Amino acid sequence: MRSDGTRKKKSKAPIIILVIILIAALGAGAYFLLSKDKKKGGGIVSDEIINPLTGESVEELLPRPIQFSIDNAAPARPQSGLSAADIVFEYPVEGSITRIQAIFYTELPETVGPVRSARPYFVDTAREYKAVFVNHGWSPEAKEYLESGVVPYISGLTYSGGVFFRTDDRPAPDNSMIHTDKLLEAIEKEGYDEEQDVRTFNFIEKGQKAKGQKATEIDINYLTTKCSYEYDREKKLYKKFSNGEVYIDKETGDQITAANVIIQFVKSQVLDNKGRLGIDMKAGGDAILFRKGKVIKGTWSREDMDSPTVFTAANGKEMKMATGNTWIQVLDQNHKLEYDAGEEE
Repeated sequence: MRSDGTRKKKSKAPIIILVIILIAALGAGAYFLLSKDKKKGGGIVSDEIINPLTGESVEELLPRPIQFSIDNAAPARPQSGLSAADIVFEYPVEGSITRIQAIFYTELPETVGPVRSARPYFVDTAREYKAVFVNHGWSPEAKEYLESGVVPYISGLTYSGGVFFRTDDRPAPDNSMIHTDKLLEAIEKEGYDEEQDVRTFNFIEKGQKAKGQKATEIDINYLTTKCSYEYDREKKLYKKFSNGEVYIDKETGDQITAANVIIQFVKSQVLDNKGRLGIDMKAGGDAILFRKGKVIKGTWSREDMDSPTVFTAANGKEMKMATGNTWIQVLDQNHKLEYDAGEEE
């Protein structure tokens, strides 16, 4: 080939375009990594959000958990909204009955209730979960505690605006209900909707087998109320009963179920002539976890009132829970637990 003695310069345009493409790709990758590491309420924001209270993938989370003090007296049952709660506590109160503390972080049903009064140890729970506390009434100690500002709260005794309403299908005080759309408006109006770093639990990894003794039936005697669970092997959930009757959600008509049932043992003392109880929710004690038809024994501990309660197995490691909702049955020295225990698996 004939040459004229000069070399023709190659165009730099393709190189420049390639560099731009590489920079753009690296930038997109960096943004993806940053997005994947960015946390929202303890979950991960990228392709999915994980609810730290259930271990489940969800489309969105509330800015912070909301905790309702729910009536569990016989005239109050069946209650509304409990099937949608992520964490539910059943606590002993005066009169040998129990009261429910239902914590919602994933979603709120349209109606929740009946809502009843607060006790100091309910407020201790709201502190742990960084929750807005919703109540209708309070003991003198709980009123003072809430008014000290330890948690944001919406009370039926002090808040109007259509949040609370009474139904005519049951007598007062067992008929105070919540319009949750109005409640969310009130939470935003009061500035209580700031996102929180919410505690998380230790969950069984996908495909990992649950270990422990087989245990499919649980009976808890709260003196005037007998709470029990039966394990459904097909659904891998515990079905809840109260005094031998199916425990249902009034709004859905479905039986209440739990992926996990935790027994948290505490010591209580009577505080006044009405029989109100005092419970130290950071004292520690024994604990038992039921999940996937198996039982694990251990202990619970809590560093302070603003720290999470940690459930630890006998081997010293944090208990692993099944993904899904959890009912925590709080038992003091006056109550009795029985369950069937089979072979270790």
